Amino acid sequence: MNVQFAQLRYFLALTTAKNYSLAAEQCNVSQPALSMAIRKMEDDLDLILIDRTSNPITLTEKGEMIAAQAMRILDEMQLLEKLASDLHDDRLTGQLKVSVIPTLAPYIVPQFIQKYAASYPDIELIIEEDTTKSILQKMKVSETDAAILATPIDEKSIVYQPLFYEEFLVFSHEKIDKKYILPEDIDFQHLWLLEEGHCMRQQMIKICELRNQTKSQIRYNAGSIESLMNITESSGGMTIIPEMATWGLSEDRKARVTPFYEPTPVREISVAHHRFSTKLRLINTITHTISEIIPQYMKIKDTYQRIDFQT
Repeated sequence: MNVQFAQLRYFLALTTAKNYSLAAEQCNVSQPALSMAIRKMEDDLDLILIDRTSNPITLTEKGEMIAAQAMRILDEMQLLEKLASDLHDDRLTGQLKVSVIPTLAPYIVPQFIQKYAASYPDIELIIEEDTTKSILQKMKVSETDAAILATPIDEKSIVYQPLFYEEFLVFSHEKIDKKYILPEDIDFQHLWLLEEGHCMRQQMIKICELRNQTKSQIRYNAGSIESLMNITESSGGMTIIPEMATWGLSEDRKARVTPFYEPTPVREISVAHHRFSTKLRLINTITHTISEIIPQYMKIKDTYQRIDFQT
């Protein structure tokens, strides 16, 4: 088989125009040349792709299947051409749109953004907060270039690279006079969780399930980590927060943060992008910058208990 890219383009043009003259004009070739190229393609594939008895021209059932695959091939060829063009330019320039989950953005973005701007002044970086479900959908349709989110994720079109492992901790209304939290120490009757739509809500629930507390009365009423801590302080009880949320806490609040007894639950944080992204060099700048600002101990999974989530 020796099908050429030009033949695929001619074939798809005819598929859209449904007329040989119009398709030839769109491809800037003569009508006989286009017709012969498509006939040669049929011969190479040993398939009849065009129903030449219909008016306007239509595809056979097999032709429809070949057309769908041809579109994918040409799309990927365009991505390859763009990537090759970008690689000729050693400078890192362009626009990069990055989505970050809300339970991470308030803590990592302030640490990240100034260093990134200094290291890559020619890249226009756009950062937005969004939920995991929305981010995955946007990456699949190229509305966002990359994401910083909790993984693993089960999307065949999305690939990700783990960056670090963030520990979960307990924040309580009153100081717990213990070094570690045990199952019997958790006030499951007043455990504040995030509202629906946050992947971390599922992680928090799984932590409870791991402690064999499936009959607990769990309440939630917050859209952010800061809201969870405020509700805990005003109404009593406990909540679960990620480690980076403790970095800017007052001494009073830090005194009411207690780690879980081992194995420690953590969440895996990764940079993700579409499998066929043409902005890999720009996306790698995100990975590099985060690697520089995250403490070394958070980059090692070690013996942590990882809490997976469902999108």
